[in-house]
Amino acid sequence: MSRWKKLRIAVDVPYLIIGCMLTVYIGIAAFGFLKNSAEHYSNFILGTCLMTGLVAIRKLCDEKLQDMVGRFFEVRLIFAIFALVTSGIAMGYVRINAVTLEQTQPFFNDTDMIFGWLMTISILSLTLIHWGLLLTSIIAISIAYFFLGYLIENPLFMTPEYDHTFVMNYIGLGTNQGFYYLAQVAADSVYFLIIYAAILLGVGMLDMVLDVGKLTGRRIAGGAAGPAIIGSGIVSSIMGQAVSNVVLTGRLTIPMMKKYGYGPSMAGSIEATASTAGQIMPPIMGLAAFIIASFLNKPYIDVALSALIPGLLYLVGVTIAVVVYAKRFQLPKLQETVDTTRIKRLLPTFIISFGVVLWMLLGYRSPAIAGLWGVVLAVGLSLFQGKYRPTAKQFYDAVEEGFYLVAILSLLLIAVGPLGQVMLTTNLSGRLGSALIEYLPESQLVLLLGAMIVSLILGMGLPTPVAYIIVALALVPFMQQIGLPPLQAHFFVFYFAVFSTLTPPVAVSVLAAGKLAGASFLATARDSLKIALTTFIIPFAFVFSPELMSFPNLTWAVVPAIGEVIFIQWAVSIASYGYLFRPLTGWERGVFAIVSVLGFLGMTLNIQYLYGGVVLFLAIAGYVLSTKRAITSNEQT
Repeated sequence: MSRWKKLRIAVDVPYLIIGCMLTVYIGIAAFGFLKNSAEHYSNFILGTCLMTGLVAIRKLCDEKLQDMVGRFFEVRLIFAIFALVTSGIAMGYVRINAVTLEQTQPFFNDTDMIFGWLMTISILSLTLIHWGLLLTSIIAISIAYFFLGYLIENPLFMTPEYDHTFVMNYIGLGTNQGFYYLAQVAADSVYFLIIYAAILLGVGMLDMVLDVGKLTGRRIAGGAAGPAIIGSGIVSSIMGQAVSNVVLTGRLTIPMMKKYGYGPSMAGSIEATASTAGQIMPPIMGLAAFIIASFLNKPYIDVALSALIPGLLYLVGVTIAVVVYAKRFQLPKLQETVDTTRIKRLLPTFIISFGVVLWMLLGYRSPAIAGLWGVVLAVGLSLFQGKYRPTAKQFYDAVEEGFYLVAILSLLLIAVGPLGQVMLTTNLSGRLGSALIEYLPESQLVLLLGAMIVSLILGMGLPTPVAYIIVALALVPFMQQIGLPPLQAHFFVFYFAVFSTLTPPVAVSVLAAGKLAGASFLATARDSLKIALTTFIIPFAFVFSPELMSFPNLTWAVVPAIGEVIFIQWAVSIASYGYLFRPLTGWERGVFAIVSVLGFLGMTLNIQYLYGGVVLFLAIAGYVLSTKRAITSNEQT
């Protein structure tokens, strides 16, 4: 046995022990048996730091074992060990002195400050390892701004000269700000929901939902996209992570789509847009729903339910675009074999466990309790799946994957805490809003278009929760000043932060899907944008038609609002792919593009534009249908 394999095993043991201990600990906390929040969240951050440090060393061992050693291996190994050791020492000190630090804040002594800096450096080091240079740089710059903002001469960005102990208190040494800012969201809300998602995948849910997608695909033209849209949509709504979902499901769905006539770039773009659906569909919503609930001081389930209709409209838009594309290129129905027995045996595990989780959330139970029950039921019911019963190895892999996901996602929420804290404590977000009000024109539509562009830019290359936090803190105060209700304002910037994973120049979901499809990034990004055009109107729709976010308290006013969105989505798809009853000429596609614009203006400015768009749509659709009949008649004679 090689020394790297021995090291891998030696790292696995404490990793799994800490993961099990942390899971049991969070479970005990979920039932309210732990009282002191400073000690509780210090324990959680300590456990997260240790796990992510061990994960970093595990990955480096795997590089050696798989003979895929990257550049600067020795440097990265030393850096990972440094991050593990220093984070353990620093958070160990904070944990031991948590109560004292909480009572004396912000009057820290020199020793406290040394360990505060060590904590900051070690958490940033772990963030660099797992989440990259861009995010780490943004957090580091925000911390530096907190300390040195008084040196900036521009009054928009200048801050008072804060005492260093005051700043370190808000960075996280005070045990209820900074790194602790979103730690409670990770520990109290998302922990067991992420474990539940990993367990579901481990007991076979991925294959089952893909089979459900195949069943649908056997009934419609271009049905090879069915497993991607339905399967990836369901899986990503549980996982809540677009790029991870592309990699997980795309390796199965993309080759299938290419086999049935979809071009490589189109196959990749369908998978990318379908996987992105999980970021805006309840229950997980890329973790952002929990952060939105925290910002709005509302129960999580209320936020998640508000997102249901817009999320479904997103999937409707993607489906319309794919169907129009399939008709245009006469793609066949899916002919793949469907394992209906697997669906029958696994469906109860999914429906019952997920139903109980949803029922508990609807009853305003803690997300941690709901997720914990989901785990228990998923594991218990999977034992009755017959020949599809998961093996001990599959259970082990699911638990290991759950620990990995919950560790790095918790690290993400911990690390971005100082960023949010800086924006709030220095009032930078409020000052940015005032500046935008001063310099932008007094048109709500123009202001929203500007907010859309800023959200797409700020969200480039960042994980969804971070992208949302940045744009929310920067733009939501401004949007509320122009008259948007808080819920709509938060969801508007959240949607476009999510869409930044589909828009160049970064488009991380598109990049992952393009690689799997063997297509160029630009071609995949182009096709992704065509599909995404059907969804870009949704944030504007729920701003100008708030009833779209009123679920479950619906009125009849929601019906025309939904119809309006679907009409525009259809017109956009026709213009993008050039098909309605028959392939369209260039000028006909141009007319449908005008219809799309009129529909959008009718939705946002004046309903008369929409009426004009409907009339124009009917007129050009009638013309296209009549010419198709004439062509068909001539061919028959």
